[in-house]
Amino acid sequence: MKTVVEAGHAGLFEVRTGEHLTIEDLAGKQVADFIAFGAADMTEVLSTSHTRAVACRLHLRKGDRLVSNRRNPMFTIVADDVGVHDMLFPACDPQRYFLDYGVRGHRNCRENFLELLRPYGLNFGSIPDPVNFFENVPVEADGTFGIAEPLSRPGDRVVLRAEMPCIALVSACPMDLNPCNGWRPTAVGISVGDF
Repeated sequence: MKTVVEAGHAGLFEVRTGEHLTIEDLAGKQVADFIAFGAADMTEVLSTSHTRAVACRLHLRKGDRLVSNRRNPMFTIVADDVGVHDMLFPACDPQRYFLDYGVRGHRNCRENFLELLRPYGLNFGSIPDPVNFFENVPVEADGTFGIAEPLSRPGDRVVLRAEMPCIALVSACPMDLNPCNGWRPTAVGISVGDF
Protein backbone atom coordinates (compact mmCIF):
# COMPACT_ATOMS: atom_id res chain seq x y z
CA MET A 1 0.00 0.00 0.00
CA LYS A 2 1.40 3.39 -1.01
CA THR A 3 1.51 6.34 1.38
CA VAL A 4 1.67 9.80 -0.13
CA VAL A 5 3.96 12.23 1.69
CA GLU A 6 2.67 15.65 0.75
CA ALA A 7 5.00 18.35 -0.57
CA GLY A 8 6.89 20.05 2.24
CA HIS A 9 6.05 17.37 4.82
CA ALA A 10 7.50 14.06 6.05
CA GLY A 11 6.42 10.54 6.86
CA LEU A 12 7.74 7.93 9.31
CA PHE A 13 7.85 4.23 8.42
CA GLU A 14 8.75 1.13 10.43
CA VAL A 15 10.64 -1.34 8.26
CA ARG A 16 11.51 -4.93 9.21
CA THR A 17 14.59 -6.83 8.09
CA GLY A 18 14.11 -8.02 4.50
CA GLU A 19 11.26 -5.63 3.73
CA HIS A 20 11.57 -3.19 0.87
CA LEU A 21 11.01 0.54 1.15
CA THR A 22 10.18 2.20 -2.15
CA ILE A 23 10.51 5.96 -2.63
CA GLU A 24 8.69 7.19 -5.74
CA ASP A 25 8.95 10.64 -7.27
CA LEU A 26 5.31 11.09 -8.23
CA ALA A 27 5.52 14.27 -10.32
CA GLY A 28 9.24 14.35 -11.17
CA LYS A 29 12.10 16.60 -10.03
CA GLN A 30 11.34 16.12 -6.33
CA VAL A 31 14.00 15.46 -3.70
CA ALA A 32 13.24 12.96 -0.93
CA ASP A 33 15.43 13.52 2.15
CA PHE A 34 15.92 10.13 3.84
CA ILE A 35 17.11 9.35 7.37
CA ALA A 36 16.87 6.19 9.45
CA PHE A 37 17.40 4.91 12.98
CA GLY A 38 17.97 1.40 14.28
CA ALA A 39 14.65 0.24 15.73
CA ALA A 40 16.39 -1.53 18.63
CA ASP A 41 18.66 1.40 19.51
CA MET A 42 17.97 4.83 18.10
CA THR A 43 21.52 6.00 18.78
CA GLU A 44 22.41 3.90 15.74
CA VAL A 45 21.64 6.09 12.73
CA LEU A 46 22.09 6.01 8.99
CA SER A 47 25.39 7.80 8.34
CA THR A 48 26.19 9.48 5.03
CA SER A 49 29.86 9.90 6.00
CA HIS A 50 30.25 6.20 6.84
CA THR A 51 28.32 5.23 3.69
CA ARG A 52 30.68 7.36 1.58
CA ALA A 53 33.68 5.77 3.29
CA VAL A 54 32.39 2.22 2.69
CA ALA A 55 31.49 2.94 -0.96
CA CYS A 56 34.68 5.02 -1.54
CA ARG A 57 32.73 7.45 -3.71
CA LEU A 58 30.37 10.40 -3.47
CA HIS A 59 27.47 8.98 -5.48
CA LEU A 60 25.31 5.94 -4.77
CA ARG A 61 24.64 3.08 -7.18
CA LYS A 62 22.38 0.06 -7.30
CA GLY A 63 23.87 -2.61 -5.02
CA ASP A 64 25.38 -0.10 -2.58
CA ARG A 65 24.75 -0.48 1.12
CA LEU A 66 23.70 2.41 3.32
CA VAL A 67 25.47 1.90 6.63
CA SER A 68 25.07 3.21 10.14
CA ASN A 69 27.38 5.26 12.35
CA ARG A 70 28.56 1.83 13.59
CA ARG A 71 29.24 0.68 10.00
CA ASN A 72 26.42 -1.87 10.15
CA PRO A 73 24.41 -2.29 6.93
CA MET A 74 20.98 -0.69 7.29
CA PHE A 75 19.71 -0.75 3.68
CA THR A 76 20.80 -2.02 0.27
CA ILE A 77 19.77 -0.25 -2.94
CA VAL A 78 18.08 -2.97 -5.01
CA ALA A 79 16.53 -0.80 -7.74
CA ASP A 80 17.21 2.74 -8.92
CA ASP A 81 15.60 4.44 -11.92
CA VAL A 82 17.68 7.62 -11.74
CA GLY A 83 21.16 6.94 -10.33
CA VAL A 84 21.66 10.56 -9.24
CA HIS A 85 21.39 11.20 -5.50
CA ASP A 86 23.21 13.38 -2.98
CA MET A 87 25.09 12.62 0.24
CA LEU A 88 26.80 16.02 0.66
CA PHE A 89 24.08 18.49 1.65
CA PRO A 90 22.53 18.47 5.13
CA ALA A 91 18.76 18.77 5.51
CA CYS A 92 17.44 22.27 4.99
CA ASP A 93 16.68 24.05 8.27
CA PRO A 94 15.36 27.41 9.50
CA GLN A 95 18.82 28.99 9.59
CA ARG A 96 19.50 28.03 5.97
CA TYR A 97 16.36 29.78 4.79
CA PHE A 98 17.21 32.88 6.81
CA LEU A 99 20.93 33.13 6.00
CA ASP A 100 20.69 32.23 2.31
CA TYR A 101 17.30 33.72 1.40
CA GLY A 102 16.26 36.11 4.20
CA VAL A 103 13.13 34.03 4.85
CA ARG A 104 11.75 33.02 8.24
CA GLY A 105 9.08 30.44 9.04
CA HIS A 106 9.60 28.33 5.89
CA ARG A 107 8.88 24.60 6.19
CA ASN A 108 12.10 22.60 6.16
CA CYS A 109 13.26 19.00 6.23
CA ARG A 110 14.98 19.17 9.61
CA GLU A 111 11.86 20.36 11.41
CA ASN A 112 9.73 17.97 9.35
CA PHE A 113 11.79 15.12 10.83
CA LEU A 114 11.70 16.63 14.32
CA GLU A 115 7.89 16.82 14.29
CA LEU A 116 7.75 13.03 13.86
CA LEU A 117 10.65 12.17 16.17
CA ARG A 118 9.62 14.12 19.28
CA PRO A 119 7.54 11.19 20.59
CA TYR A 120 10.77 9.13 20.55
CA GLY A 121 12.47 11.68 22.81
CA LEU A 122 14.76 12.99 20.07
CA ASN A 123 15.70 16.63 19.58
CA PHE A 124 17.04 18.89 16.82
CA GLY A 125 20.62 17.71 17.36
CA SER A 126 19.65 14.02 17.14
CA ILE A 127 18.77 14.24 13.45
CA PRO A 128 21.51 12.83 11.18
CA ASP A 129 22.43 14.17 7.78
CA PRO A 130 20.19 12.67 5.09
CA VAL A 131 20.64 10.77 1.90
CA ASN A 132 18.93 13.12 -0.54
CA PHE A 133 17.35 10.81 -3.07
CA PHE A 134 16.90 12.36 -6.53
CA GLU A 135 18.89 15.49 -5.57
CA ASN A 136 21.24 16.53 -8.36
CA VAL A 137 24.51 17.89 -6.96
CA PRO A 138 27.15 18.04 -9.71
CA VAL A 139 30.73 17.97 -8.40
CA GLU A 140 33.14 19.89 -10.61
CA ALA A 141 36.77 19.00 -11.36
CA ASP A 142 37.96 21.76 -9.02
CA GLY A 143 36.00 20.24 -6.11
CA THR A 144 33.18 22.78 -6.10
CA PHE A 145 29.58 21.62 -6.15
CA GLY A 146 26.13 23.12 -6.36
CA ILE A 147 22.48 22.27 -6.87
CA ALA A 148 20.88 21.60 -10.27
CA GLU A 149 17.36 20.49 -11.14
CA PRO A 150 16.76 16.79 -10.45
CA LEU A 151 16.82 14.36 -13.37
CA SER A 152 13.98 12.23 -11.98
CA ARG A 153 10.78 11.92 -14.01
CA PRO A 154 7.25 11.12 -12.84
CA GLY A 155 7.14 7.58 -11.47
CA ASP A 156 10.91 7.17 -11.04
CA ARG A 157 11.80 5.31 -7.88
CA VAL A 158 14.52 3.92 -5.70
CA VAL A 159 13.97 0.67 -3.77
CA LEU A 160 15.82 -0.12 -0.55
CA ARG A 161 15.97 -3.51 1.20
CA ALA A 162 16.22 -3.25 4.98
CA GLU A 163 19.17 -5.12 6.45
CA MET A 164 18.00 -4.51 10.03
CA PRO A 165 14.77 -3.33 11.66
CA CYS A 166 14.64 0.44 11.13
CA ILE A 167 12.59 3.52 11.71
CA ALA A 168 12.86 5.40 8.43
CA LEU A 169 11.75 8.93 7.65
CA VAL A 170 11.26 10.62 4.29
CA SER A 171 10.74 14.34 3.77
CA ALA A 172 9.33 15.66 0.49
CA CYS A 173 11.75 18.58 0.54
CA PRO A 174 9.98 21.97 0.68
CA MET A 175 12.80 23.97 -0.97
CA ASP A 176 11.32 26.30 -3.58
CA LEU A 177 14.02 29.00 -3.64
CA ASN A 178 16.64 27.16 -5.71
CA PRO A 179 16.55 24.43 -8.42
CA CYS A 180 16.58 21.61 -5.80
CA ASN A 181 13.00 20.52 -6.59
CA GLY A 182 12.68 22.11 -10.01
CA TRP A 183 11.50 25.26 -8.15
CA ARG A 184 8.19 23.55 -7.27
CA PRO A 185 7.98 21.02 -4.41
CA THR A 186 5.63 18.08 -4.94
CA ALA A 187 4.64 14.88 -3.11
CA VAL A 188 6.48 11.57 -2.96
CA GLY A 189 5.03 8.09 -2.65
CA ILE A 190 6.31 5.57 -0.10
CA SER A 191 5.54 1.88 0.16
CA VAL A 192 6.88 -0.73 2.55
CA GLY A 193 6.66 -4.47 1.92
CA ASP A 194 7.56 -6.91 -0.81
CA PHE A 195 9.31 -5.73 -3.96
